[in-house]
Amino acid sequence: METEDDVQLIHRILSGDDEAFNILVRKYEKSIHACVWQKIGDFHHAEEITQDIFLQAYKKLSTLKDPNQFSGWLYAVANRLCIDWMRKQKPAMQSLEDTPVRAIDNLTYERYVSEQQEVEATERRYEIAEKLLAKLPESERTVMMLYYLSEMRAKEVGKSLGVSVNTIRSRLHRARKRLHADQELLIQEFLGSVQITDLEVCDARWRLIAKMFSEADAKKTIPSEIESLMRIHPETPELLSTAYWGYMNLPGRTKNVPNSLFDKMLQYPGTGGYQAALLGLAERSEDASQKWHYYQRLIDECTASDVPGNSWYFGAYEHMLWLLAEEDRSLASDDYLDELIDRYLKAHLVFCEETQQWFSWAYTAAVEWRLKFNNGLDKALEILERAEIRLGEEEEQKWLIEHNNGSVEEAWKKISRLRAKIYLRQERWKESYDGLLANTPDFLESLSERFNEDTTNYFYMLGRSAEGIGEWEKARYYYADAHFAPTPHAEARTGLKRIYNQIERRSTDTFEAFLKSMEVEYRIREEADREKIRQRLITNRLNHKATNFRLQTLQGETYTLSAMSGKIVLLEIGNSRTREHNRRIPEVKLVYEHFSKNDDVVIWGINDGKTTYQLRQFIDGHHVPWPILLDPHGEVRKAYQIIGIPYFILIDKVGNWQYSGGLYLINGQPLIWMIEALLSD
Repeated sequence: METEDDVQLIHRILSGDDEAFNILVRKYEKSIHACVWQKIGDFHHAEEITQDIFLQAYKKLSTLKDPNQFSGWLYAVANRLCIDWMRKQKPAMQSLEDTPVRAIDNLTYERYVSEQQEVEATERRYEIAEKLLAKLPESERTVMMLYYLSEMRAKEVGKSLGVSVNTIRSRLHRARKRLHADQELLIQEFLGSVQITDLEVCDARWRLIAKMFSEADAKKTIPSEIESLMRIHPETPELLSTAYWGYMNLPGRTKNVPNSLFDKMLQYPGTGGYQAALLGLAERSEDASQKWHYYQRLIDECTASDVPGNSWYFGAYEHMLWLLAEEDRSLASDDYLDELIDRYLKAHLVFCEETQQWFSWAYTAAVEWRLKFNNGLDKALEILERAEIRLGEEEEQKWLIEHNNGSVEEAWKKISRLRAKIYLRQERWKESYDGLLANTPDFLESLSERFNEDTTNYFYMLGRSAEGIGEWEKARYYYADAHFAPTPHAEARTGLKRIYNQIERRSTDTFEAFLKSMEVEYRIREEADREKIRQRLITNRLNHKATNFRLQTLQGETYTLSAMSGKIVLLEIGNSRTREHNRRIPEVKLVYEHFSKNDDVVIWGINDGKTTYQLRQFIDGHHVPWPILLDPHGEVRKAYQIIGIPYFILIDKVGNWQYSGGLYLINGQPLIWMIEALLSD
């Protein structure tokens, strides 16, 4: 048997027979390389990582308790090294200039915390996978590890184990059935034994259940198992925290947590569970003052526990600022708000120091809060001076480039733009206008850059500062851009009215006639800008060979990309559970209708399909006319290196991947432009 051969080879290796290791390498090298290549998407880097995997396996082979589990253990090693590699590969930093503070929050603090939690959760799953699956028969255990934890396809698993695809699917079916049908037995084995004290086993089991079971089954299984654990295990902070995060695996997160569990967690100050309880209570509170109360308690707790670098610590400050901005400004006086922003900056800087984030993030975020509340603008200018001093340091530039993939030049411009905005508030018109104009962002990168609210606001600020220095024609130009934009600036019309009253005109000219004249000029500029964006987009092609895939619909119909040769394929990758994906569907419908009579254009949706009931609701609710293919293991997302969704991929008639991105759509553009460009080839 294959596993017996592995066992013999391992015994020889441990006895000092290096040739036996070479045999083992040759046996698994191709399948390991294929697995790594699929995960990271780079053939040559996969070769280097594969070498590291076998080197680490050789060094740690003596720690393998059961040689029969070598193949699964080897793939777990591969997964860990892939995670390490991908952690070092930072995606291109999006420009944060003129992004609302909420968007900056999403791109920095929340994204950082989310990514860290996901990496930690994934690593934990791999580390204790053998514990969780130890009760399964060996053949099923190995297949489950490769399929779910190594995320290999059935065909790849079969190839690596030397058995047929049907055999792999049969083993998967039996293993799933055993985990599901025998869950009462598993509860006893994992939770019921008085010798089971490792709460990480329970935690990881619930993560796997949330991933492998349907939403309904997960909601039925996890709470009952938590209750069983609570009955048999002595109450400790660790137990309560494990139970809390078990509930958090379920859709709805804090809504699933019983009040009684929160009460118990709050009996243990100084613990992570205590902090988690405060954050959870704040998250599910509907009253702003209650949220404020819990965030303040969380800050006090972190301060008392001496953990100012904790992400929850400065995150609590940020949540409090958002409460003031969006829900109830009366929660804090101007003086307290000033103090709150200072404390937020201090906590944020400590967090940056401990995580090697660039300090300009903390400085500029604090300045943006001061601008948002029009609070302490002179202090904001001092903060920008500190940011510039820090940005001039070698360490800051290293962190910005290496750890955050940022641009030092863009960081300087961002500081200059913020200073110009402060000058605008202070009515220092000349300094404001010069600063805004000299550091204007590239609005023609995309439709989203040109027509979003931040760009409109930037045009308004240019108009207001130009008006302040008496440059009426320039002010007229920028005010028109702000007023006739898809989302007009609320004060731009008033600015145009002031300019109308300043410039020379015939006595018969009315303000409405003036506006119509301005709109004609604006539409010409707008069309010219659209054409520049279109040309930039359609000429910037990828020219990569598209990766084939084979997926099914809810009805069991099979679709393969290779069968679409001679057609242009638009892949709309999303998740029926996300709001942003749902918001994009009407725009994709416009694209579908535009090409509905063209047989050379095909649109497919790609969805994870983990919650089929919700997916059916999504399809029926939106009346989606194109096929929705299920990709429960993220094969397409991995093959095309997709990080965020919704995402679009365009493949030309000869099977080349040409365009992609999480595009901002306006009346179906720029997808229509791109498809038309591919049709004209």
